[in-house]
Amino acid sequence: MRIFPAQAPRRLDRLQVAGIVCLLLAAGPAIGAEAPVPAIKPLWEVGILGGAAHLPHYRGSDEYSWYFLPLPFVVYRGRILQVDREAIRGIFYKGDRLETEISFFGNPPADSDDQAREGMPGLQAIGEAGPALKFYLHRRRLDPSVFLKTTVRGAVAADFQKWSSHYVGIRGGLSLSLEDFRPVPDGIWSGGMSAGVDINDSAYDRYFYDVQPDQIRPGRGAFQSHGGYAGFSLSGYALARLLPALSWGVYVRWDNIDGAVYRASPLVRSRNNHVFGTALIWTINKSKRQVSIRGGGADDSR
Repeated sequence: MRIFPAQAPRRLDRLQVAGIVCLLLAAGPAIGAEAPVPAIKPLWEVGILGGAAHLPHYRGSDEYSWYFLPLPFVVYRGRILQVDREAIRGIFYKGDRLETEISFFGNPPADSDDQAREGMPGLQAIGEAGPALKFYLHRRRLDPSVFLKTTVRGAVAADFQKWSSHYVGIRGGLSLSLEDFRPVPDGIWSGGMSAGVDINDSAYDRYFYDVQPDQIRPGRGAFQSHGGYAGFSLSGYALARLLPALSWGVYVRWDNIDGAVYRASPLVRSRNNHVFGTALIWTINKSKRQVSIRGGGADDSR
């Protein structure tokens, strides 16, 4: 496994930006969850995330990269609509048991020197967005939150060198999540975890795992992908409120692709991948108007 060392990070360029943005999309719960503070919160907040991420080039790759970057963020806690670093919530429907949202995810670009893909086009940064449905196993006004979530997201590849993009495919998933767990009710820590499975269509898998006849090399035969089961993931996060305007989040995820439809691709060199991300979250400004938060939603404004 080749890992770029933390003490010698590569030049911060558009690929670095794409990678850390993908971390923020993938690790949304860790940096979008509510820290353990009173249930009265500002209607909106703006601030900066200082993030670091250790990400595989793609699921099934044995090569990793480090990414470092500060990025701005916005949180909005309206009565009907909530926006944070993980999703746009309640955009269609929000009830005590069911909630709809627009969810986001991402995958960083694969470097041009990726060994498994030598002589093949590089992988561009992937951004995913689409509708999601949450079913809470109890009323949303209770903490911690336990829910089933199903998602269907369209994926777009972005070329940050040419400032262009193109459609990649469709990715879906089903997960069971625990959020806003607080080991000490009034302590500084909160956390959560999630377990889920993914399903990709054939176009999505082709983008990552196909090998065309003219790309055959010793040890890399031709491969044609088919859509279907795409792997299992288990993730967790912890968030600490260090100061009233400063929080620290940590996110980890394990991906396993045993049984995935693309498992036999010669571009797959690892059955397991591990993702690590951490961020300092600094709130620069917030509204004077306050809202009452219960289970991730605004009940009333003051």
